[in-house]
Amino acid sequence: MTETTPDAVNGRGLFDDFGAFRTATTADFTDVLTGGLVAPDANVLLNLYRYTEQARTDLLQALGALENRLWVPHQVLVEFWRNRENTIADARSTGTKAAADVAGHAAQTVKTLRTWANHVALPDDEFDRLRTQLSEVFDDVQETIVKVGEGEWQNITPDTSTDPVITRLEPTLAGRVGAPLSRDDHDRAVKEGMRRVEQRIPPGFMDRKKDGDGASGDYLVWEQILREAARRKCDVLFVTADGKEDWWRKEQGFSRGPRPELTAELKARGGGRLFMLSPKRFLEVAAPILKFSLQEGSVEDIERVERIGAEDEHGGWSAEALRELFDRLTYEGYKDRVDVIVHAAEYDGFADADAVYVICEYDADRTLRGFTRPVKRISDLLRRLGKIPESAVPVLETRYEPGEMRASGFSVDPRLVPLINDMTETTED
Repeated sequence: MTETTPDAVNGRGLFDDFGAFRTATTADFTDVLTGGLVAPDANVLLNLYRYTEQARTDLLQALGALENRLWVPHQVLVEFWRNRENTIADARSTGTKAAADVAGHAAQTVKTLRTWANHVALPDDEFDRLRTQLSEVFDDVQETIVKVGEGEWQNITPDTSTDPVITRLEPTLAGRVGAPLSRDDHDRAVKEGMRRVEQRIPPGFMDRKKDGDGASGDYLVWEQILREAARRKCDVLFVTADGKEDWWRKEQGFSRGPRPELTAELKARGGGRLFMLSPKRFLEVAAPILKFSLQEGSVEDIERVERIGAEDEHGGWSAEALRELFDRLTYEGYKDRVDVIVHAAEYDGFADADAVYVICEYDADRTLRGFTRPVKRISDLLRRLGKIPESAVPVLETRYEPGEMRASGFSVDPRLVPLINDMTETTED
């Protein structure tokens, strides 16, 4: 009699229920790029306004090379048109703001030089020489900023008939945009999206702070992808610049692939495998498979925009980096700092001094001098370790009333507030 093994009874293998943990291979990407469905997120299309013309050309070339495998969820275009003009304004104002900031620094630097010169009795002719040198340097920097800004983005305007992005994007997307959901289906999807946000079911729960139905936007995109994948019965590659953990499976702070819940849901709805790539990785992966050439510097420019986007979103901090900061503070005996940071985030980014004394159980005569020092020291360590960028904002800063020497309280940067609150809610759940 033949012995029946557990494997023979269950018929399951290592990856049958854990496909999200399988590392995608070149063969996998070849299959989905040549025979699956490739859906770009709204941020991929909006970032075309942030890229240099060269990088923009290469990404549009990649999208065009997909032919009928390219499919854009209707909700992606809803968000594209909703945010297009603000994106253009942001891109065009960057140079203007930078030039103005440089001018302000120039004036302050000359003022500082004058103060120092007066203190050391520097001869006037020597002061004039140094001031002239400074002015020449700052003028050169401002001129370069203005020149680069005008050269790259001067032709991008809200006018769709002259916008070079629209001119090239329109033929690329012709016939490749999904239809909107019916009114009833849309209303049901919005309701389901909001339920998922509240119960932290991916995707979209990281957008819970968005106004109105905006928090359900990611789910609307996802629902439309699920429907089209089921209709085609194919694999899906979702290209997104969104690096949040309601889309990605995070390991040691790195995005390893789509969340297992999303992979399982796609399969349950009748689709195939799910793959996800950032725009940079998409360009690198697609070029040899779809046989198009990349111009030198395009990938680096797309990476630059992704990096800036990540830094701008939460002031350079990720949930993983904040958790490490909190863990290190707790380990070193500074759990009270963590409690103050969390309290400040709950109260619109500010913890007054009285609340700090209560939270930390300090005596009334104890000073708060140096209270933020452990937070700053560990933050600096995370910078050296590459866990956060050099530009990452301070997590906790001391605030003083005008003319007062005693701290009035401590503030958390507004960009960190939603991230900290979301982390706290996750821990409580």
